[in-house]
Amino acid sequence: MSGVSAMMDRPMCLIENTKEGKMVVNPEAVKFLTKITQPVVVVSIVGLYRTGKSYLMNKLAGAKKGFNLGYNVQAETKGIWMWCVPHPTKPDHTLVLLDTEGLGDVEKGDKKNDIWIFSLTVLLSSALVYNSKGTIDQDAIDKLKFVGDLAELIKVKSQDNEDEEAEFSMHFPIFIWAVRDFHLKLNIDGKSATEDEYLDNALKLRNPEKSTRDEDYNRPRKRLRMYFGKRKCFVFDQPSANKEDLQNMDNISESELRPEFLEQTKNFCDYVFREAEAKKMIDNVTVTGSQLGKLAEMYTMAIMTSNIACMEDVAHTLSDIENKAAVQEAALYYETQMKERVVLPTDTLIDFYELSQQCENEALKMFLKRSFKDKDKKFFQEYMELIQQKKKEFCDKNDEKSREVCEVLIKKHGEKLEEAIAKGSYSVRGGHQRFKQDLKAIEEKYHMEPGKGVQAETVFQKYLTHWKSIEINLLKTDEALTEKEKEIEEGKAKKKIEEMEQKVREVKESHKNLQREDEKAHVEKHIMGVFEKFAQENRLMAAQLQRAIADKERERDSYQRQGFQKQANMYQEQIKDLQMEEEKKMDKNQWYTPVFDTLKNVVCAVAPSLIEITGKMIHAKAGQVYKEFKKRK
Repeated sequence: MSGVSAMMDRPMCLIENTKEGKMVVNPEAVKFLTKITQPVVVVSIVGLYRTGKSYLMNKLAGAKKGFNLGYNVQAETKGIWMWCVPHPTKPDHTLVLLDTEGLGDVEKGDKKNDIWIFSLTVLLSSALVYNSKGTIDQDAIDKLKFVGDLAELIKVKSQDNEDEEAEFSMHFPIFIWAVRDFHLKLNIDGKSATEDEYLDNALKLRNPEKSTRDEDYNRPRKRLRMYFGKRKCFVFDQPSANKEDLQNMDNISESELRPEFLEQTKNFCDYVFREAEAKKMIDNVTVTGSQLGKLAEMYTMAIMTSNIACMEDVAHTLSDIENKAAVQEAALYYETQMKERVVLPTDTLIDFYELSQQCENEALKMFLKRSFKDKDKKFFQEYMELIQQKKKEFCDKNDEKSREVCEVLIKKHGEKLEEAIAKGSYSVRGGHQRFKQDLKAIEEKYHMEPGKGVQAETVFQKYLTHWKSIEINLLKTDEALTEKEKEIEEGKAKKKIEEMEQKVREVKESHKNLQREDEKAHVEKHIMGVFEKFAQENRLMAAQLQRAIADKERERDSYQRQGFQKQANMYQEQIKDLQMEEEKKMDKNQWYTPVFDTLKNVVCAVAPSLIEITGKMIHAKAGQVYKEFKKRK
């Protein structure tokens, strides 16, 4: 169940920039993404046109050609192009590369289109590469003006929130600034510096803010630091001193490029492969290729129709689609596996339930893996009810097949007996004794037959009652028996019928108990699955919160060192809010209160016979998983 990947031999357009100035999603690209059920690591690149973005994306794809390098003056890439390849270092992940139309294309002359492109790449990416040339100076910062417009097009929550922009860093991708054709020495105040220190220095604020000019200088820097908590910088030498080589990059060999450039490119790729994680939606939900296609459609539609994309609203809409699909997919898996694994009739009901539980457990994992944001557990209940329904259908088929097999066996072994009765062969002196002997032989042969299934005793009891009634009639006319012997034999025959009926009642009671135990095991397993998923989500959320806290602590300390106490205090308040949120994830009550009533209602609807033990069961499973969570935390 690691998921399915799909590899493209060349890039294809994901989001097209139409002649009418609109953005539309390519249905063929969505159709391709639908095949990918693996988590996706989405790396996109943006920047001014003619800055060599496509070269870096081709290197990430492990190919020399793919994205159009287009070394003409005219910009080549229109819209957002996609290339899906197996991730080179993360097993069971697909690497999705997004190469974007160059920002600031003079032929296009549409600033709205640029911010749409930038916003969509931010919303869809795990890592966002901003590609520029020369140095990170004021001009370079000014050209990154699109960061300041993100708050106008992107919302995290559907409800108005004053601290909306402070939450961006929790959901935005890694920000990687790639500075191409860098020709300076990495020095700050006469001291050698790293690439990251070079970026941090470029993002320092002008202190104090005494004028509108100072505020204009600081504003884009503040936003870049607030929106993108994890930032990285790479500088690249010019690939070659030969102008012809630069115009023919997709055809020349690496030996013709500068070793420094090749080493810098390798370091860049290694970092992206190592640090860019699977794309996450709000609430830390891992995105698959199939879901990425739907996200692209929904985000593009939201921006085109309402000029704003709300992460929470899109996640809710997608969750309904995915949860419905999760129910059907998992139920179909259960049904398919039962047909493949269960040979009807099973020897015992225990055999049937054991096989069913194996298939249920696998189907449950499949459902829980795909479903998300099922707040009221509506889809969870639907799934459980559907599995119970399908299991009952298989159980009924098991009974039916068992009856068919048993009836065939009884007909086979009892055929001569029935013929003899019809001919009157036992209606003679001593015929009763011969009938008893023949009937016992039939019973022994029947019970020795394998593969009769769960209805073996019930079916035989039906025929035994029929034969014993014939036996009673025979013994009444058998002249070889005295009246006293007839009375004794009739009592034995009736007792045999009673014993058989009692045995059938015991079998039915045993089956009823097994059904109840299976139902209880089914519910317990599913409750356990819900809490284990809850624990996993809390672990991921806690880790995300810890990273966010560390990022904001770094910014707070930086502002304090620069003398921006107001900014430092703002970050400190954000840190406190995140710490409180982290504490909630560890609070024991959070493992009971939010889901107790919901799960109780689900269990009572699915298994009303367990209503008396439901509350204790839910508390027990929650406590069990919580203890393990605390250990692993």
